[in-house]
Amino acid sequence: MSPAEYSWHQTPWSQIQLMQEQERLPHAILISGRVGLGKKAFANSLINSILCSHPDSEFNACGQCHSCQLRAADTHPDHTEISPEAPGKQIKVDQIRQLKEAQSLMPKVSAAKTVLITEADQMNVSAYNSLLKLLEEPRDNTVLILLTRNRDQLPVTIKSRCQTVTIPVPAAEIALSWLKNHDANFTDEQWQTLLRISHGAPLVAAELGEAGLEQQQQLLRDIATLMRGQANPVTMAVEWQSFDLKSVLLQIQAMMQTKISKLLQSETEISAALIQQYWHIVDCITHTIKLISSQNNPNKTLLIEDFMVKIMQHANQIQQLQGMYR
Repeated sequence: MSPAEYSWHQTPWSQIQLMQEQERLPHAILISGRVGLGKKAFANSLINSILCSHPDSEFNACGQCHSCQLRAADTHPDHTEISPEAPGKQIKVDQIRQLKEAQSLMPKVSAAKTVLITEADQMNVSAYNSLLKLLEEPRDNTVLILLTRNRDQLPVTIKSRCQTVTIPVPAAEIALSWLKNHDANFTDEQWQTLLRISHGAPLVAAELGEAGLEQQQQLLRDIATLMRGQANPVTMAVEWQSFDLKSVLLQIQAMMQTKISKLLQSETEISAALIQQYWHIVDCITHTIKLISSQNNPNKTLLIEDFMVKIMQHANQIQQLQGMYR
């Protein structure tokens, strides 16, 4: 896959090209960016180019040589990929130790060897320490490529030994153009809705599609029900488990902040009291996001149920305030 597959990859690929031209391609590259930007596709393009026998002047793999054929068949002996053994699990220290043993061998086909570590932020402490030793004693013939959606969760000792390449969120018009080429069955307004849900990540928007639009309508109904104090938190919390919970919470947070902004433009006596309640909801959202993002395997159904109960309590306060000032 070429970086041209996704137009927003051009700037980070230019960074790779420059390093290659100056013969300073680092031994460890950290590719960072949120979900839905094609980080792994970018990494695979880089791996293909490193392993290719005849990359072109823009450092794109030729696609024809023996090495490229092996990559296409996913049988290249000089490439290793490490990822969590199951969704939600961590990369274990034994996986890194096995990698260290493999890196002691010389390349068999290409001039160099490559290693791809996906979800590099999902390691236990022992695995990080083992990886650190590998980064501190790099092999001249090996390039390690780490992927992460949460760069801040990586230890500083790991980040400082890698060259970071960030995959940016594309501008709205670029993302919209790509999505329209991807699927012409949706209107611009529908794609824009899906981009808002996915926080600008085109691949997530494309994956959500019709289900994402239906989910958004349900979410808006559920939020309205919560703010009226008429929801059943137990039932609704279970239904929300099919959603991307962090995305949902961020959407609610944006709604509350919009409401606060409108209230700040008003100088009525009730505004300050209402703003305080809406800020309580924002604080509750922030706290819940932190708990959901934790690696401590929280019970997300109970977390969301508790969150909904608190939202309804603040919504009740808002209704009482509005009643007092009618």
